[in-house]
Amino acid sequence: MARSELFYETIMALWPLSRLLYRLGNRPLLRRVSRPFFRALNSEAIIIPVHETISEPESVVLPYPLLTPLIEGVDTRFLMSECMCRRGEGCQAFPQDFGCLFLGDGARQIRPSMGRCVSADEARVYVQRAMEIGLVPLVVHTPFDGLMLGIPYREMVGICFCCECCCTVQQGLRLGPPAFSDIVGRLPGLTVEVTGECVRCGVCEETCHVDALVASNGRMRIESERCKACGRCVGTCPVGAIRMQIENTEAAVDQFLRRIAGRTEIGLG
Repeated sequence: MARSELFYETIMALWPLSRLLYRLGNRPLLRRVSRPFFRALNSEAIIIPVHETISEPESVVLPYPLLTPLIEGVDTRFLMSECMCRRGEGCQAFPQDFGCLFLGDGARQIRPSMGRCVSADEARVYVQRAMEIGLVPLVVHTPFDGLMLGIPYREMVGICFCCECCCTVQQGLRLGPPAFSDIVGRLPGLTVEVTGECVRCGVCEETCHVDALVASNGRMRIESERCKACGRCVGTCPVGAIRMQIENTEAAVDQFLRRIAGRTEIGLG
């Protein structure tokens, strides 16, 4: 059953404590205690890089090839009337009323006062608008959203439209315990590499939330096991020395949708 507005407002009032909780989670004892709460079995988030042209062999502009079939493949799309992260952080850089898009049968249970159901066409236009104002899509599946909204979390998946200043997932990567990083996965089929044009200026190293860039043999190198393929380093490299590549777009989209369908029950057709 959908949560009462009082419950939702109580969680929002406590939102400023989240940064403190992330930092406390780095304490040795709390690291061990908190690890089960960040199990990838229960939660997963995938940051979709935007405004970047993926290099050869295929030239693709994300996120549309990934989000469009996801939006079209479900029966229910619920558009939230506000972004919980931006409201909780008091964001001044981006509109707080530009909310998340929840997909799947569970989204039907979200309280109507929190937003509205939209068509696939409306949802696609909404994604385009998010890209135009500089927000980054994040596909997320977590019990926290189910708790906040009072719906079965396996019956929904969210597309959040995040800003650097307020996104709780990016804050978790910056501030939270190492276990938090485990729930943020890479986009299937997407690789990131530093090319020979690198001048080792260090800008990318300062930009990376997960310390995936290290100096090696006169230039920067990406530690693939840590990299989340979010694309931030590509956009900030002053000499364009970092390249993102996807070998087969069709296969990547198929793997992406299978991954979501395998961990949710959203009626993805």
